[in-house]
Amino acid sequence: MQQAATAAQTTVLASIFHPFQPQGVTGLLVIAQSHLSIHTWPQFAYASVDFYTCGTGLPEQAYAVLKRGLGAQTAECLLVDRGLSLKQTAMAVRYHHHR
Repeated sequence: MQQAATAAQTTVLASIFHPFQPQGVTGLLVIAQSHLSIHTWPQFAYASVDFYTCGTGLPEQAYAVLKRGLGAQTAECLLVDRGLSLKQTAMAVRYHHHR
């Protein structure tokens, strides 16, 4: 997560991670631009990541680092520009699916 935040050119302010028994983790990086969070379900080979930024930041770079770091065989990335009208938001959504 730290490497992903660095790759996205964001500034990490704080982090907290909680491991679950027998498996899984939830983690949060508070960044100057907003936050980066992860929830994992290893028993299902699944992780969900949210990366919210305002102003600067390169979420696509974080996505690439996390995909590689987690060893994902399949990954999806949905980029949504927030704070726009509903019509503008629908036009700004970008989806990437990688196998």
